[in-house]
Amino acid sequence: MSRIPASVAADRRATDRYLPVLALGFAGYVVLGKSFAYLGMPPLFMGEILFALGLLAFFASGCVTTLLTTVPAVSAALLMAWVLLRTLQGVGAYGVDALRDGAVALYAGFAFIVAALLVERPARIAQIVGYFRVHARVLIPIAIVLYLIARFFGASIPKLPGHNVEIISVRSGELAAHLCGALVLVLVGLCKVSRTWLVVALGAALLVASQSRGGMLSLLLPLVLAMILTGQVGRLAAIAAGLMLVLLMAYAVDFEIDLPRGERPISAAAVIENLASIAGSSDANNLDGTKQWRLGWWQAIRDYTVHGPYFWTGKGFGINLAEADGFVVGLERGGPTLRSPHSVHMTYLARGGVPGLALWLLTIGSWSVAMLRAAHLAWRRGDLDWARYFVFLLCYFASIVIDASFDVALEGPMLGIPFWILFGIGFGSLMVYRAWHLVEAPARFARVPRNGARLVGAALIAVAGLLGGPASDAAANAPCPAGAILVPVGASIQALVDRAPPGAAFCIAAGLHRAQTVAPKDRQSFVGQPGAILNGAELVTDIRRQGAFWVTASPKPGIRPFGTCLPHRARCNDPHRFFLDGEPLEPVADRADLAPGRVFSDPATGLSHLADDPRGRTLERTRQLYAFDNAGARGITVRGLIVEKYATPAQQGAIFGDENPRATDWLIEGNEVRLNSGSGIATGDRSIVRRNKVHRNGQLGISPNGTDVVIEDNEIHENNTYGFDAGWEAGGVKAGKVERLTLRGNHVHDNYGSGLWCDVDCRNVLFENNLVERNSDAGIFYEISFDAVIRNNTVRLNGTGRGGQQGSFWVWGAGIQIAASEGVRVYGNKVTVAEGGRGIVIVDQGRERVDQPRRGNGAKQQFYRTARNAVHDNEIVYEGETGLSGGASDVPASHPNFGIIETGGNLFDRNTYVLRRPTEAPLFIWGHEPVSYDRFRSLGQEANGRIVPPD
Repeated sequence: MSRIPASVAADRRATDRYLPVLALGFAGYVVLGKSFAYLGMPPLFMGEILFALGLLAFFASGCVTTLLTTVPAVSAALLMAWVLLRTLQGVGAYGVDALRDGAVALYAGFAFIVAALLVERPARIAQIVGYFRVHARVLIPIAIVLYLIARFFGASIPKLPGHNVEIISVRSGELAAHLCGALVLVLVGLCKVSRTWLVVALGAALLVASQSRGGMLSLLLPLVLAMILTGQVGRLAAIAAGLMLVLLMAYAVDFEIDLPRGERPISAAAVIENLASIAGSSDANNLDGTKQWRLGWWQAIRDYTVHGPYFWTGKGFGINLAEADGFVVGLERGGPTLRSPHSVHMTYLARGGVPGLALWLLTIGSWSVAMLRAAHLAWRRGDLDWARYFVFLLCYFASIVIDASFDVALEGPMLGIPFWILFGIGFGSLMVYRAWHLVEAPARFARVPRNGARLVGAALIAVAGLLGGPASDAAANAPCPAGAILVPVGASIQALVDRAPPGAAFCIAAGLHRAQTVAPKDRQSFVGQPGAILNGAELVTDIRRQGAFWVTASPKPGIRPFGTCLPHRARCNDPHRFFLDGEPLEPVADRADLAPGRVFSDPATGLSHLADDPRGRTLERTRQLYAFDNAGARGITVRGLIVEKYATPAQQGAIFGDENPRATDWLIEGNEVRLNSGSGIATGDRSIVRRNKVHRNGQLGISPNGTDVVIEDNEIHENNTYGFDAGWEAGGVKAGKVERLTLRGNHVHDNYGSGLWCDVDCRNVLFENNLVERNSDAGIFYEISFDAVIRNNTVRLNGTGRGGQQGSFWVWGAGIQIAASEGVRVYGNKVTVAEGGRGIVIVDQGRERVDQPRRGNGAKQQFYRTARNAVHDNEIVYEGETGLSGGASDVPASHPNFGIIETGGNLFDRNTYVLRRPTEAPLFIWGHEPVSYDRFRSLGQEANGRIVPPD
């Protein structure tokens, strides 16, 4: 068995150990504030110790050069360089004071350390989210208690030995920023807390709002932003109304708690005065005096930089700006206590000049835009947890920036180090997210070439894709999961599998792994680095010119063609295919039909003829049948791979966890499966197929089989590209004889056949929260089966008939189609019907049961019955003047099932039918003929339904 080299293992131990240490440091700053920063031995305080350990982990990660490929990272590096230059120029005159002032930007080193750890091992993102949950649930309540102790018993709190600092010394602005981060984490749904926690947190928010204007804004504005970005405007209004009511009641009863040491009282009036002082003037608690003092100093800074002699250089780092600018405060307490203006932006301008301020604004601006665009893209893709995560980071970051705009915050380690840690988590996570989504952009975005893309954070993330640029070779060295056996390009995966024990993990290196087939052992896992491709085809090099065509040897079939083709696609079921520059060539039955984009394979001569000139282009032909052939293995994980161009027979998958009864419990997650001849994925019992992109496969996207299978959060589109007759079996997903199948949260669109289809003795199937649109035949199809729930799906414009498929014909091709099935509940769905399409239709076909009893002894022939089906509380929108919903019978009067639609307990009720255009056409069917809505109701249907006419 291959092992990781000892040096690499040692490096990973170093990086693994640092993140918990950094989390403890983060917690110390949150809970204790300034006193935690003073722990250590001068000049090595806690911040310097954490930074020194972080540098060791940074270089051990092996991701040093990878990071300088994003605009936020490059901006931060340039900011650090400029500040370091100006700091070194001040060291001679000001000594260690210059270094302390320069830390405002030099703390950005923490950002690069954290980003390197995430790029080295993306799984650490989950670890960081776990830390933030602890931050919210545990650290914030502790910080609130300690803050209250400091406010009420400040004179009694002992001081840190050797320093004039209380052991509990958290500023109001610091608590506000960290409290805001915790509240956003809860609001976006990434952390669950109790009601008691919420009451305590909101009480603390009001307390902080009464003590600090900057703290109030750093709480209020990011929370509003988080609610807007996550679509919680209604909740925002309710919370705002509730808080306003509490404030008004407290104000009316003159609620007030006095604090010692002359601090502002805790009261509703203090909160209102803080709000008023931001927009106007206020004499309360000297609010206007401190405001005018700040504004005066900031104007002086602008005068000597933007309009004065310090435009390019600023006054440098080390100089006491309060003394130099004439704005000293604190002399009455024994000497100057302030070195920098109450705004980090003014600090950069005063000390670094206009270039320093410009680099600072570019750094925080590019990062914020990157997070916002990442959240938007994740939301569009359906990656809701990622979207919420990016919103959380953005709002937490914004809270700190807002507080730092009104106070001395980022100039010290208490908030400066957490700020830059968040910055690094943000751009590191964004690099990982981009790397693990080697998929086409949504329809509104430009398509991006993917073959050979090696990302793991090496994509520049803006302009063409979240403030970025070209790919980096560093992605080829992306880390493997801990303990995994690395599979380099060119190695035989099967040989490594054969030598490894059951339960081994394999890391498939980024790059093209050609003509590989894997027969795994129990519990083995196969994880691809970003850009890892399993390609079932081989390069064609033995090709020559012969007359007007190009000729090469044909692979021997070896597989009997199986499945029914459309008349004009007679070779659909030939799994052996040619690809020219990645696109499949269409096989034709006669050499006379040859044209560009087509290939003729002559069984008599064993030669294949092409009309295209392959010189200077990539020509491939399928060689292997499967990427993963189950061989009876159970508990297999396949994750993060691109699987393409396998000669998969019809009804079988390139990832083939099916047919062998022992092949159970497969997890197929986060893959892109495309351009395979049969199905992309096939499963057995208790398998999970999650967050895959399954598209452009020859017959089907996914073929689930067995019991307790879950198909969720996949994008399944443009399958059946080879032209199988969808009436036989083709399209997005087709299952047969399954029990307890769940199809949830999938986006199923533009398949050449039905979108989601279960056929033949399916039982207890759940279709929910899927988006199913523009498929050639039915959107959701449940046929000759039993007991299903179809709920809360969005089903739009199906039955298009594209690709030569049947489409909407008679009652077929409906948005939701129930055929010869019983016990199906259809509710909560929104179905949009195109002109001439079908909405929700149940139909009886008089189909014979597959499990017929033995003939003899008077046994009667049995049929599937369309009975006990309930269609209620759905919305059906008719875009055109014609369409159809209801129940139809397709049997003659002599058939035992005749009349089953009317007498079998089928019911439509409480559905809403929205008409976009006026029409006189009958939009309903019940039994054997279309009927009007009034007639439909007179037949016992839609007693509580309604029609919404066009405006």
